[in-house]
Amino acid sequence: MSSENVIDNDVKRLEQSLVVLNHAFRKHRDFIKEKFKISALEMELIQFVVQNGAQKMKTVSEYFDIKLSTLTSIIDKAENQRILKRTNSKEDRRVVFLDYTRKGKNIYEDYGKFLHETALRMQNSLNEDRFNHFVESMETFTKISVPSN
Repeated sequence: MSSENVIDNDVKRLEQSLVVLNHAFRKHRDFIKEKFKISALEMELIQFVVQNGAQKMKTVSEYFDIKLSTLTSIIDKAENQRILKRTNSKEDRRVVFLDYTRKGKNIYEDYGKFLHETALRMQNSLNEDRFNHFVESMETFTKISVPSN
């Protein structure tokens, strides 16, 4: 088999893996919705403000590449669920900050435990070298697959 055929075969295997990975992500989003009764985007919003502290709505909108009006409707729902909250800046009342609630923090911690358990299962299913290689590959995949602004 020529090296071109091997490369083509490897690329096809990777393409198929990406299709399967996309399906896994869809199932993961469904899991979040079922277990936590929130959308995957709401989970990402909680993660963002827990990890970065209260953020201006405009900053959140830009980070997630969501129109401010769309983000506002998402946050309306999240506030009704008591997982996120908005507060006006004391310096400039036109500036609105997004922050998490106690319930949002609890969801974040529960989800973090789930991710940790998942990572441990992966670690336990591979030897140390293969696991380290897998983690490095995932880090590389993340760097090259997420478009930079």
